Amino acid sequence: MDFETTFIAQVITAIGFAVGLSIAVASGRYPRHIRNSLRAYAYGKFILGCGFLIAGLRGDASPEQLIPLANGLGVAGLAMNYTSVRHLQNRPVWPLMPAAVGLAVMLACLLLLLAGGSVASIRILVSFATSAVLLVIAYEVLVRYVGRGIPHYVTGVLCASLAVVYLVRMGAGLAQEAPPANEMMDDHVERLTFLLTLLGTVVGAINYVLMASDEFNRELSKLAHTDGLTGCLNRRRLFEMGEVEFRRARRHGRDLTVLSLDIDRFKSINDHAGHPFGDRVIQAVSDCCTGQIRREDTLGRIGGEEFAILLPETGPEAGRLLAERLRNAIERQLAPLGIEGGVTVTCSIGGVSLTREHSEFSDLMAQSDCALYEAKHAGRNQVRFFIPVALSAVAHG
Repeated sequence: MDFETTFIAQVITAIGFAVGLSIAVASGRYPRHIRNSLRAYAYGKFILGCGFLIAGLRGDASPEQLIPLANGLGVAGLAMNYTSVRHLQNRPVWPLMPAAVGLAVMLACLLLLLAGGSVASIRILVSFATSAVLLVIAYEVLVRYVGRGIPHYVTGVLCASLAVVYLVRMGAGLAQEAPPANEMMDDHVERLTFLLTLLGTVVGAINYVLMASDEFNRELSKLAHTDGLTGCLNRRRLFEMGEVEFRRARRHGRDLTVLSLDIDRFKSINDHAGHPFGDRVIQAVSDCCTGQIRREDTLGRIGGEEFAILLPETGPEAGRLLAERLRNAIERQLAPLGIEGGVTVTCSIGGVSLTREHSEFSDLMAQSDCALYEAKHAGRNQVRFFIPVALSAVAHG
């Protein structure tokens, strides 16, 4: 079946409008960055549909001045896909970028027409611009996207494949005789390009919804695993990670240290400076700890003002040094915040390192808590490590 190019353009218009409307309606219940991404994608389909609508009208002897407008809108709509991918990753976005790209293509096409250029020359220019945008989207999805899944790879390969198609179209434009400016090209290359664009519009929309769904599931997982105030792991997730690290350390005979950290006199901080200031203190302590530990270490908030830190590959001496560094950093770095609230911000830390006597991760947590209470009873703003009974007996023997 050999459809005319104008008919294919009109079908792309209808599908673009339908896809854009469906995604725009469905975007309302997602988190902000996913909602912004879906809406940018939907707006891109509306704009792309408008471009193909104008292109399809050219078969009815519409003015040749519509050529720049149609192509500018088409490329701008495609550039919105790049914006939507950036939104989906929660990365910075320049909102005017699609408009700037579309305007640049529109002006370039207009200048070509004014200079006596043919439709073939415009075909070459627009094909090159379209390929460039598609390759940028493919790079963003296949290379820069964190947490890629099957829909991301399908989208990236689809964009790269369509970029090749438009490069072939550009090559055909170099060898094509120019038709009248008020008519669309209707050769086999143009029909194939439009048919593949139609297919890409449908498949791309399905895959983009799947990408947004993956991101939403990742967001739900993050909410389930992290503390809303500090962004570090919550108690449940920290214990899950602790079990994993405990089994790994026991299996391979490696070191593991657990620290329990508690903000000193936190109730008096809340009473004196207010609960919002207390939240700021908790956030500041979390940030300070994050800045001191390694990437492979794990920080979790396990109570109101209490944190726990998992230190894989860390023995007792290294654990003591890190705990002391943490205590000193909190005392020093949070001093200005304490002055602001008229309070003193310090912490007490208890720790324990894995030995053969430990049979469960919960044993480590219980003993690090014991060491923490010892630091509290010793006057606070101190570090204490739990000493197993056997070692304690040897030390006093």
